[in-house]
Amino acid sequence: MKLSRYNILKKIGDTTIFFNAATCAMAIVDENFMRVVEDVKNNSYDEKKYSTELISDMKSSGCLTVDDADELQRLEFYRNLSKYDMTNFSLTIAPTLDCNFRCKYCFETHPKGVMSEETQSALIEFVKNRLDVAKKFTVTWYGGEPLLTKEIIYSLSEKFLELCAKNSVEYDAFIITNASLMDDADVENFKHYKIGGAQITIDGPKEIHDSRRRSISDESTFDKLIDRVNVLLNNGLRVIVRINVDKENINYVDDLLLTLRARIEKFSELAIDFGQVSTFTDICRSVESDCYSNEQYADVMLPLYEKINAYGFSTNKMSVYPAPRTNFCCVDYANSFVVDNHGYLYRCWNHVGNFAKSHGNVRDFDDKEPTSNYLSWIEWNPIRHSKCCDCKIFPICAGGCPDAMRNSADGQPVCGTIKYNLDKVLEYYFEQLKEGVEQ
Repeated sequence: MKLSRYNILKKIGDTTIFFNAATCAMAIVDENFMRVVEDVKNNSYDEKKYSTELISDMKSSGCLTVDDADELQRLEFYRNLSKYDMTNFSLTIAPTLDCNFRCKYCFETHPKGVMSEETQSALIEFVKNRLDVAKKFTVTWYGGEPLLTKEIIYSLSEKFLELCAKNSVEYDAFIITNASLMDDADVENFKHYKIGGAQITIDGPKEIHDSRRRSISDESTFDKLIDRVNVLLNNGLRVIVRINVDKENINYVDDLLLTLRARIEKFSELAIDFGQVSTFTDICRSVESDCYSNEQYADVMLPLYEKINAYGFSTNKMSVYPAPRTNFCCVDYANSFVVDNHGYLYRCWNHVGNFAKSHGNVRDFDDKEPTSNYLSWIEWNPIRHSKCCDCKIFPICAGGCPDAMRNSADGQPVCGTIKYNLDKVLEYYFEQLKEGVEQ
């Protein structure tokens, strides 16, 4: 047996905790555990000397692995399995890039125009051709503001459902919306067309939110959004309230959470997530001085999520405690696409509407003859960078944001927040583990 390259041992006071980045197993360990570790290091490991249960736990946690195991090779194997899995098909669809908000940090230009009937038909054909092998089809409605095109959303949804029923494919949908145009009829349509939930961004208490996420009519939207969150939750739909955080609004998070707790009837079912405001394009460069770097954001991230727990909200799946990930995001999946209102296809949500970064169109994309732009993204592999393959937390980072790497000055992968706050995260969960042991 040998020790995993992804083991982390941390001393907190008189206690030693163990964490493995490949499995994300964490435990408070004793002298028996440390004896095995030292024996393996000294080539004096003899399984007969130790408790069977202990060795079983050390193997299942990832701490111990067989002598000939190549953990990096194994990660690449599972990365490829996920990347080229054609049974999972996902589309992020922006039926318009227009928006009725002008958020100060938005990276989009919001050109007018909606998806034409001809493009809708081409999109249906694109979907139909991919459902031959797919077992699950996931749609995320995006924009611009997607609810500017309600009829298109519901018309396409109806056709998607028909195709999935015909091909025995599981269907799931979600919408990212500012919710200002959402009415009660939309909530019923969400249920009918299997749009299972919505992400709605609220950036602070009323004055802060309205100043950051400005309606083009200059009307306050804060109270309307609170009402829509209540209606969605009361109708059994999932809601994520996203709070986009920078130096300008971070001191108002508590005020917002207190308001949500007081005014959301089913607040314990409401998931809260935080977004790190970043300058993805030159359009939002004016807010650069207010943005946190990844290293700075790592310092404020854990306290933010502690507030969610303290106030009794739910957390989104992208919570603080790390999870193993073979791939970073939709960029890394061959059968995942972002499509704009003209039918152009992209790998990354941040590129939607930037035709120069498109890798084809729903009218002509061919898996057998993929474009060089498509392949340049699909073939991106962080394992080729020593910065990643030598990193002890690579399995929970997966190389970081591929788009950030392309925009970095040195062309190297950009480390995410977990690189800078893992110690604090482990200390936080250690306190919870300790409470459980003491009880």
